[in-house]
Amino acid sequence: MDRPTLHSQRGFTLIEVLVALVIFAFGLLGSAGLLLSSLQAEKYASNSVTATALARDYGELMQMVPDAASATSSATSSSTDTLMVDTSTVTATGSNDCTGTSKTCTPSQMIAALRNDWALRVKSPNYLPQGRGEVCRDSTPRNSSGELEWGDANCDKTGDTVLVKLGWQGKKPVGSGDSVDTSWMTSDRPRIAVSVMGNLRDYVPH
Repeated sequence: MDRPTLHSQRGFTLIEVLVALVIFAFGLLGSAGLLLSSLQAEKYASNSVTATALARDYGELMQMVPDAASATSSATSSSTDTLMVDTSTVTATGSNDCTGTSKTCTPSQMIAALRNDWALRVKSPNYLPQGRGEVCRDSTPRNSSGELEWGDANCDKTGDTVLVKLGWQGKKPVGSGDSVDTSWMTSDRPRIAVSVMGNLRDYVPH
């Protein structure tokens, strides 16, 4: 009587399993890096959308305020009655002067409250990370390298266009080393500059 033939069955060796695990781990690391980069890009895009919306909000505010109350051609940002502002100097809204049935509020106080409320929204981490905004007339918003830059406290107060500059602090991209220039993401400078329509004084002969 013939004996049944025994077929040997060969499994994976320990080395083969380890090699497969290493390859799988490298694949996971690559996917994780791609995911983090995508999240950073999405956050940057989200900040850009928020900043643009804030710029449009301030443009609408400037249109709402009559030229007789505060013109967008005001001489300095420190004027009592002005729509020009650098959010880095704003610490309070002053809105309590204009709220409540027993309050009296002058046009200057109302403008200051609206302006400063916008400034504090720009600075709030709920809107932009370490956000800063500057509203001014600036005939040279870019430096010699073509990069947007903050003006002085009053910009240069020349030119026919009112600019709303907005910036925020970004984060270094994932995996960036010393050889990668990330200053454009982390430096304190405007990311966008939006020209906005001021009040009528900007568009009628005077």
